[in-house]
Amino acid sequence: MGHQFSVISPMYNVERYLPEFLASLERQTYGLDRLQVILVDDGSTDGTLQLAQEFARDRANVTVLSKPNGGQASARNLGLAAADGDWLTFPDPDDVLSDEYFELVAAAAERASAAHAAVISCRLLMWHEDVGEVKDTHALTDRFRGGEKVVDLERDPEWIQPHVTSGFVRADVVRRAGITFPEELRLRFEDGSFISRYLLNCERPVVVFVPQADYHYRQRADASSTIQSSFADPRKYTDTIRYGFHGVIAEAERLGRPLPRWTQNLFLYDQFWILRSSQTTAVRQASYPETMHDELRDLIPGYLQHVDEDAIRSFDLMPVAQWMRDALLLAKRGSGHSDVYRGADDRLRGLKSFVYRFVGPVPAEELVSDGRIIEPRFTKVQELEYVGRPIAWERTLWVPDDADVRLSLDGVPVEAVAEPADGTGGAFETGPRSAAVRTRVARVRDAIRRRLQGQLLSLLRRDLAVRSPRLASKFAHAWAFIDREIDANDSAEDMYWWVRENHPDVNAWFIVRRGTRDWHRLSKRGARLVAYGSPEFYALLVNADHLASSHADRFITGALPNKYRPARYTFTFLQHGVIKGDLSLWLNTKRVDVLVTSTEAEYDYISSCSPYRLGAKEVRLTGLPRFDVLLERAAADGGQGENVVIMPTWRDYLVGDLGASTDDRPQTRVLSDTRYGAALSDLLHDDRLLALRRERGARLIFMPHPNMRPYLDEFDLPSEIEVFSYADQDVREVVVGARVLVTDYSSVAFNAAYLHRPVVYYQFDQEEYAAGHTERTAYFAYPTHGFGPVAETADEAADAIADAWQNGVAGEYRERMERTFPVRDGRNRERVHRAMLEARTRRDLDERCRGAAPDRWQ
Repeated sequence: MGHQFSVISPMYNVERYLPEFLASLERQTYGLDRLQVILVDDGSTDGTLQLAQEFARDRANVTVLSKPNGGQASARNLGLAAADGDWLTFPDPDDVLSDEYFELVAAAAERASAAHAAVISCRLLMWHEDVGEVKDTHALTDRFRGGEKVVDLERDPEWIQPHVTSGFVRADVVRRAGITFPEELRLRFEDGSFISRYLLNCERPVVVFVPQADYHYRQRADASSTIQSSFADPRKYTDTIRYGFHGVIAEAERLGRPLPRWTQNLFLYDQFWILRSSQTTAVRQASYPETMHDELRDLIPGYLQHVDEDAIRSFDLMPVAQWMRDALLLAKRGSGHSDVYRGADDRLRGLKSFVYRFVGPVPAEELVSDGRIIEPRFTKVQELEYVGRPIAWERTLWVPDDADVRLSLDGVPVEAVAEPADGTGGAFETGPRSAAVRTRVARVRDAIRRRLQGQLLSLLRRDLAVRSPRLASKFAHAWAFIDREIDANDSAEDMYWWVRENHPDVNAWFIVRRGTRDWHRLSKRGARLVAYGSPEFYALLVNADHLASSHADRFITGALPNKYRPARYTFTFLQHGVIKGDLSLWLNTKRVDVLVTSTEAEYDYISSCSPYRLGAKEVRLTGLPRFDVLLERAAADGGQGENVVIMPTWRDYLVGDLGASTDDRPQTRVLSDTRYGAALSDLLHDDRLLALRRERGARLIFMPHPNMRPYLDEFDLPSEIEVFSYADQDVREVVVGARVLVTDYSSVAFNAAYLHRPVVYYQFDQEEYAAGHTERTAYFAYPTHGFGPVAETADEAADAIADAWQNGVAGEYRERMERTFPVRDGRNRERVHRAMLEARTRRDLDERCRGAAPDRWQ
């Protein structure tokens, strides 16, 4: 006699998780003995098989199968062959089922039979193992709002069912149609392929959604699951389409029917997730073979030929950026452009923008105003990425905002329309708590928490300050400068003093946290200070014309609460260094009106066709204000210093997210256990380095990145090594005093190059750094553009340091320094000042109808 349910669970190295899954089966109110449980070990190398066999001992209804490793699909297929249940389900053995799971499904099965339903779907909850929380946040959770539902996917194709882990299918249909899991798929879409082909073979694709039956989907703390860890495997992207999508398409064609809309939605659901994940650091930092990109150029438009354009336009199962819809539409067509959208306005400069996306050649553009052809004042082309390569491009045209400008593309007049907002479009609005309700609840909860924390009074003081006529007059048209909220000594301070000296009419203020070392230093020097986070700080931001900072952390770019926005000030990002790689994922989220750059290569890379959204309108070639001060101090010093300065940058994996301030980043690793810690220790203990101190009188200075402060106590350093902290030292003085500067990837090397100081790059973890750091490789390559030799071992680095100490800058590297910085005139601050003024200058109409010349060193 067969069972009502066959539970088929493929297992691979889940020894850590299996006991919790098996315990959830034992707790079933339906009765474990009434289930057929088939545990299939897929060649595990840990104790998974032994645990399963122990569980099966003395249980006739539990079968354990074992096979060589071949992937989840092959394990499920082996289990399928042994199943005798009326309904089949395939839970993963690292997940957990609620106690009444099968009892609720059994009751739903009776109703499903009456409704001729093909699938029973249970609610999938996200189980965040690292924090021990279960959250109802899955992208498709709204299917379960408002109680049990019976849905015919032909009539409601947005109610897709992508999972068999939390779903049940009829065994008789599976056997009759000969449906198995595609074993070519090992990383993604096994469920989607199986259930889509299954539903195509059902009389009607009817699904019963059971919200009370909870499936706890574990998000592993170590991100070791296949879904979590497979982002760098090309098969995740190519095989999904080649074997997954096309397998479903082939089944529909075999049955003589077009691809149903619900299946199209399932494809799009998968692909929009891929597009979204393509905007994450993990995917953007991964290295993929060119063959993968070559394959995707054919595979993407190939499957899209079976997807209706209307399905792409109307897809609303999760929030989707309009550019992603446009990208898939254009990939389907193979060439052309999207609608033209009304973009951002720049009222201060008298400009408005047109935005459109395209594939293939840039469309022929013609702009006409008052019967004459005009030019865009500025243009920008941004790359829109799908797994590390552009799938489409976005072009922005800036034109006068007080003129009737008509645009034609490829000879066809186009009208600009409002770009649709991202969002789900309300596909599932039957739930008891809509997003708006949840937002209101969250606001109330946050307000209560603030009150309990004693913040109500400070908020009241802030509001009074922002509304104060006295402070509005005090800070009217102010220029506010800040480096970081906890310290100064960077380009913002340099700009502040220059403005004070050269433009005393400017209402200039400097911001830093009260009580810090730099607060006291600047106060003694006579700076006009505003304490970061004080009520006056918010009044300053509300009334300022300019905010300029050498950093763009959220403590600066997000300091003004939303209730006081939009800010009237223009934000100038002075930069802490020179951008030599792709930081667009971070920088594109910032509102930047002026971006200071220092080299023509940096300016061209960011402002031209690139992953950055900023173009020549915002990007200016001025040079860092700090470089002016470096020249002045080097001239006053009169020498090249006697110091070997070692200044490595940080690693993302060593520090956590920002806490309450810029310097509040928790430790996440033991430094001595990392390659980073070991490599630095090797160099700092090298005898040749120490000999420079003993025999040549060199000062050996180790100055780790500020984010590495929590780890300083872990370094057991020789007595000859001096440890400098950014909190206690002026970096400009440190660079000026360097006879040799040693770094790994930090842009501090550009500071040394500006002063013609020798540079040594100690890059002991090139592949690891490239794969895991915020910055992605771009136009700058150290072997061909760097200012000194690249060493991969401590031995090589020590030799290079000794050589640079003795012989100075080699000719090849001096030439690179000269090409990079052809102008060292001490006027960077003047150029930055002009750029800041330009950002608030409305030029006459004739000028705004002509293209602005790109910045160049004269």
